Amino acid sequence: MRGLLRAFRDMPLRQKLILSYCIVIILPLSVLGVYSYGSANEDLKRQLNTSAVTAANQLSSELGYRFERQEYPIKSIVFNPKVINAVTNREIDVYQFAVEMNEDVEPIFWNYLFFMSEMKEIVIYSENRQSPFGNFIQPASLVQEARWYKETVMDTATRWWSDGEKLFATRNIYEPGQSIRQGILYIEFDFDRLINEVIGKVGGDDRIAIESHTGDAIFSTFKQDEGESAGDGDYLSYRRGISDSGWSMFYYASTSHIGERTEDILKATFVMIVICVAVLFVIVLLFSRTLLHGLMKLNERMKRVEEGELDIMVSAASKDEIGQLTNRFGHMLRQINVLIEEAYVNRIARKEAELVALQEQIKPHFLYNSLSLINSQAIGKGAFEVSRTVTLLAKFYRTALNKGREQISVRDEITMVQTYVEIQQIMSGHAFEVVYELDEAIFRHAMIRMILQPLVENAIDHGLKEKLEGERLLTLKGYKDGEDLVFEIRDTGVGIEEDELMRLLSEHSPGYGLRNVRERIRLSFGEPYGVSLASEVDKGTTVTVRMPLSADASL
Repeated sequence: MRGLLRAFRDMPLRQKLILSYCIVIILPLSVLGVYSYGSANEDLKRQLNTSAVTAANQLSSELGYRFERQEYPIKSIVFNPKVINAVTNREIDVYQFAVEMNEDVEPIFWNYLFFMSEMKEIVIYSENRQSPFGNFIQPASLVQEARWYKETVMDTATRWWSDGEKLFATRNIYEPGQSIRQGILYIEFDFDRLINEVIGKVGGDDRIAIESHTGDAIFSTFKQDEGESAGDGDYLSYRRGISDSGWSMFYYASTSHIGERTEDILKATFVMIVICVAVLFVIVLLFSRTLLHGLMKLNERMKRVEEGELDIMVSAASKDEIGQLTNRFGHMLRQINVLIEEAYVNRIARKEAELVALQEQIKPHFLYNSLSLINSQAIGKGAFEVSRTVTLLAKFYRTALNKGREQISVRDEITMVQTYVEIQQIMSGHAFEVVYELDEAIFRHAMIRMILQPLVENAIDHGLKEKLEGERLLTLKGYKDGEDLVFEIRDTGVGIEEDELMRLLSEHSPGYGLRNVRERIRLSFGEPYGVSLASEVDKGTTVTVRMPLSADASL
């Protein structure tokens, strides 16, 4: 034993790997193959038994349901007073009898034949008639020697009969309140619709046989022309009664495929052993060659990053743990570089925004003075509508510019939007209506300025103005949703096609477009917040703005 351990210890690493892998792979696979063969064989038998029992129960239940479904018309005929009267009347006026048959009895039979597609023929064999009458009444003397007639006479329930091709049911007709038999109801059914439709659902090598209450073979799916019978082959047999018929159904589940499946397991195990041994040598060579090399390369790259060299490329072509570790380190390094670059770009963007705000602070003085002059001239000439428009315009820009500050109170943002909407209504001759549904609790909070006006402008210009007829309604809704501030801008305009909807949020658009508003919100608050759209062509568009609730505005 010690000699074997010493020999193994002194082996080259490659040989150790080969021997170890052979033991680790071949031995467990062999044991697993034998175990799988035995357990699979038992599992397949259990599965076959379960599925066969289920199939047998389902088939017998469906056949029973179809026979039970016929019991109602049979009973409704034999217990129908008009039918019983037609069978029991012996000496009555022939004309009166014909009238009763045409008006009261035969319509019943025709209705059943018309509405129940399983029925092929209805006949009443009367003990009191010596000759046929009408379409459905025949003298009993025509069938008195038939086996089914003799056995039906001795029974009070419905009897079912079949020779494998013809299927029919019989039942005695008695005088009301008496046990005096007056005739037999005979109804022939469509064998294919009542039985073959159900039996046809059995697939594969399984077989079905049906026996009558007397033990006669009625139906079988065994291939009689090929000499096949229930005693041939391996089958699991299940007997089930068919309710309301007195018949029995035998379900034969074939076990031939169990051996085929278990043989596949043995073959697959052997093939796997051969493949594993063949691939083993290649794996050992690659493993011994790439493991140390990959570790040394990764260590060298990490050392360079530690020294501050962040722009190096770190990647590996291998997909093993070392390769995955190398690629993840490279991915992490790229993310760090992206974050550094984004922080730098955002810093520049903020500086540019501050510059724009500074410029905007310079312009309003000239704008306000100009608008004030126009307002004074308009009042002087009695142009009060022009004065109103100029006043609204001055109010809009004073609120929008917000003295160059990025933050604005929700109240002022809403005021700016209301001013803008009123100007648009004046310009369009009040071609649309507006509804405000605003929770006053949000007015005391702060938000980013110029968020709602661009969205309202889009709703008016691209939604309501392009609608030629119908309702033109703009709705602005604002409310709290937990710790979030939510605005909804809804219009009943022309709507947006799905492709255009995706483009509006993905492509760069100039000015304060949808994408601009969304990016400003996400830049300030992060990815979960921003703008979402929902639209339906010819019905309108809803734009939803979501941002976190800011502290109370002291603006």
